[in-house]
Amino acid sequence: MTFSAAVRAQHAGRVVRRGRLVLFDFASGPIGVWNGFGRLETNDGRTWLGFGELGQVSGIAQAINGKAPELRFTVSGVDESFAGKVKGEASEYFDRLVTVFSQYFDEDAQCLDNPYAVTWGKIRGMEATRAADDNGGFVRTVSISAEGPFSNKRRAPFGYVTDRDQQNRYPGDNGMRRVAGIDAKEYKWL
Repeated sequence: MTFSAAVRAQHAGRVVRRGRLVLFDFASGPIGVWNGFGRLETNDGRTWLGFGELGQVSGIAQAINGKAPELRFTVSGVDESFAGKVKGEASEYFDRLVTVFSQYFDEDAQCLDNPYAVTWGKIRGMEATRAADDNGGFVRTVSISAEGPFSNKRRAPFGYVTDRDQQNRYPGDNGMRRVAGIDAKEYKWL
């Protein structure tokens, strides 16, 4: 990844001012949130809604030993329209793209460059909860799970480890013939 001179200067200093931005590409339209307060206008023209300390992003890590961590996003204090996406049709969110960005800031909290994409995933599930608050109202919390780009790297595309699938791909190949009962049998290899 190539950073601009302004961002490289921040990395070289003692203080790095960076925000986490998340873009949910719902079917009805994208929604961007960030871990600051208020609205943020980035240099690429997007508007991000601040969730402050009411949100969490976890699972952004390098895949180790072939295991890709699940991306998990939790946002509290969301409005009805955001929480309503969970209760709507699954086509609103399922298999839709979510992208995580880093945004660097100068000393005056102004954006340096455009946001840098850190990772992305496909949304697999959403759930919403509602709890009473001290003022007699409700606080809505939405949890979103997504699979990262490396979650299916070891699986054959559109494939199963079965004899039928192997025969469809390569007729006459007997490499998967005994897979169905292999867990309950002992084989002697010659």
